[in-house]
Amino acid sequence: MNGRPQRWPLHPRPQPGEALSSWLDRVSGEHSLTLHDLLEHNLGSASIVDEGWSAADLDWAPPDRVLAEVSERTGVELGDLRAMTFSGWVPWLMDALDEGDQEHFDTYVRQDSVLLTPGEVGHNVVPRWRPWLAPGAVWHRCPVCADAPDRVVPLFSRLPLMLSCAEHGCLVKPAGDLVLAAFDGEPMPPEPARPETVELDRRTHEAITTGRVTLPRRSVHAGVWFRLLRTLLDEVSTSPSKVRKRSEAVLHTIWEAVGTPARAGLNVWRPFEALDREQQEAMLQAAAFAMRQTETGVITAWGTLGPLLTCLPYQPVESGAPPRRRSRARHQRRGIPQPTWTQRSRTSSKRRRPTKPPRGGFCSASPGGDGAPRPSNANARN
Repeated sequence: MNGRPQRWPLHPRPQPGEALSSWLDRVSGEHSLTLHDLLEHNLGSASIVDEGWSAADLDWAPPDRVLAEVSERTGVELGDLRAMTFSGWVPWLMDALDEGDQEHFDTYVRQDSVLLTPGEVGHNVVPRWRPWLAPGAVWHRCPVCADAPDRVVPLFSRLPLMLSCAEHGCLVKPAGDLVLAAFDGEPMPPEPARPETVELDRRTHEAITTGRVTLPRRSVHAGVWFRLLRTLLDEVSTSPSKVRKRSEAVLHTIWEAVGTPARAGLNVWRPFEALDREQQEAMLQAAAFAMRQTETGVITAWGTLGPLLTCLPYQPVESGAPPRRRSRARHQRRGIPQPTWTQRSRTSSKRRRPTKPPRGGFCSASPGGDGAPRPSNANARN
């Protein structure tokens, strides 16, 4: 008997983008256990004995020994388990799990630009900051996915990253509201999202599930996409009075398409993570419209990352082969007579040769404009 732990009899495969707590909850359900019973009594020496732990701790940064034991008992690769936690998305989603300072904000958000020229946004004081993590954020889920039998909970549903479900194209709702509505016997009907929002969330979902995003210009890494989107959200929340006239017109065009007050009614600037849910949704919609209008040519993106949202202009490339001369058969097919050797010789002999001036030379043309040569002074004296 080897010292390897025995595998759990039932362990369904995790879904792409699923949170670790969601998957382990499904595994425990297959064994008629609760999530706490599964992890407190079935991980051997790595069993969680802390009574204060929660499912959110599993999704944030679980101990390495817990992940190792779960990998041994389910056969899922350790790297795949880490990708189901926020710690596994460092440094793609965020540079570090700990809160950063002003330098972290400037590097993540304002090192590049999308719509505005570099440095046009200006400077704002952000003493403590962490990207995408809003205090007091709640889970948001798709109404259709919430009624599914497996009830998979995506990891990124805790973050204000997406407004719609990438699979069903409907708006996500707070998970608590969905549970209460189902308990009352009046489940929430799915509400379709705008096409611009669906396209934006499709790209975010692609970054989460594949690690890359296909943009009009080229494919980029997921880390580039998260920073591009966060920079764009910062730009649409900028006051139009702080930027140039050209950029001010761009911001007004975006918010008119959204149909809400500029900056979602924000009077004093705050980072995206510190806004309430309604303002965050408005900012995400503005970012979605900004991308669509940039791709269609309605507005022009002047930032360093702006060209990624536009298609590469057509650039004809020559084949490099020398030009081909028309053959006699090609002339005959077109009904054009091919000149013979004698005709070419006769034509070339008829070319006028330049007339040699007389020994005395010619004077310039007459002032009258008739062009007739006049004799030189020497000939006139003779």
